[in-house]
Amino acid sequence: MAAKKNGCTIQAHRSRGPRTSSVVQSTLQSGVQSVTQSAARSTAVFLVLILVSALLSLSAVACGAKQDPVDTTSTSGGEEAVTITDHAGRQVTVPARVGRVFGSGPTATNLIYTLAPELLIGWNITPTEQEQEYIPAEHRTMVGLGGWFGKNTTGNVEEIIKLAPDVVISLGDVDEATVSDAERIQGLLGVPVVVVDSTLAKTGDAYRFIGQILGEQEQAEELAVYSDEVLRQARDNTAELTEADRISVYYAEGGKGLHTDPEGSNHTEVFSLVGARNVANVELQQGYGMSPVSLEQVIAWNPQVIFVASDPAGETNVHEQITTGADWATIQAVKDDRVYEIPHGPFDWVDRPYSIGRILGIPWVGNLLYPELYDFDIQAKVKEFYELFYHFDLSDKQMQELMKHAVPTN
Repeated sequence: MAAKKNGCTIQAHRSRGPRTSSVVQSTLQSGVQSVTQSAARSTAVFLVLILVSALLSLSAVACGAKQDPVDTTSTSGGEEAVTITDHAGRQVTVPARVGRVFGSGPTATNLIYTLAPELLIGWNITPTEQEQEYIPAEHRTMVGLGGWFGKNTTGNVEEIIKLAPDVVISLGDVDEATVSDAERIQGLLGVPVVVVDSTLAKTGDAYRFIGQILGEQEQAEELAVYSDEVLRQARDNTAELTEADRISVYYAEGGKGLHTDPEGSNHTEVFSLVGARNVANVELQQGYGMSPVSLEQVIAWNPQVIFVASDPAGETNVHEQITTGADWATIQAVKDDRVYEIPHGPFDWVDRPYSIGRILGIPWVGNLLYPELYDFDIQAKVKEFYELFYHFDLSDKQMQELMKHAVPTN
């Protein structure tokens, strides 16, 4: 199957497995009108040959400058392979047809699930019973294989090798640590590892890039366009806010709600994008984050809204602690009944781990803080998102459970 891109032909190569990635091949077709007068024939042919030669040279230069950084090669087994340039600038050779894939962490795995769940060899963490309720039955049996994320987490190397992924996707920050981890994982598994930028604003780019690798360009484009539009609307809405309009928020993490992340953290990108003012005046901690704070600090910050981190394992009830505890009662958000628990199922809408669910978290947070700018039926939007991204049709009961502490009570 061929398609035009930047004036060059994109040719899909097929070998094994159900999907093919795009490979670039430049072609040029030109027609030469025959010359009827015999006296001028030889001169005309000579001139046309010169013209064709010049056009071929110009086409090669143009395609070489604009084409995707993909080069076709063959493996020792004779299978087609492509060499791509990942978002860290690394040259990585992957099969031209990917039939099995693994994510090095939940951020990657969750995105792959939305794109091609049948290609996943397993989760990083086995879903909880609560999470499984929002996963179609055919995908609930996948087990957790670990991964390289969070604090000192490692993958089950032996099991991952047994399941033989064709490629591993590492979706996260693009920095020296990520590149070092990718090289280490590649060495452990003997499988190519591709680094992809997880910046929220570049979600569409991530979908298109991974979709090309997996041979899922059509689905990737649909999800990318949806994501791009959500991000565009959020930027436009935030541009309309004055400093006085911005709502102050506190992000309550940890078993008692006394850990948080400040502005500029990957864990708070949703709040930043919709124009919330994060009250947390703490040092930014890279990676896992979760800076400890005291209740006295939170009281002094006096946020207008509190967002409580989700608890998919059901081990704590921070929302209840904050909304019923006398220690929190003087904070404006508590007095105004504006304490919301972030929905989670099967993935989080904001954080822990931050993932594709943020594309739903943006309109949810925006609708709570600035309903005049985010004026829509949030439940209808949730249903639409779950069907398109999570391959799941939410029942009314599931919607109610999901949004139990996520909407205003009055």
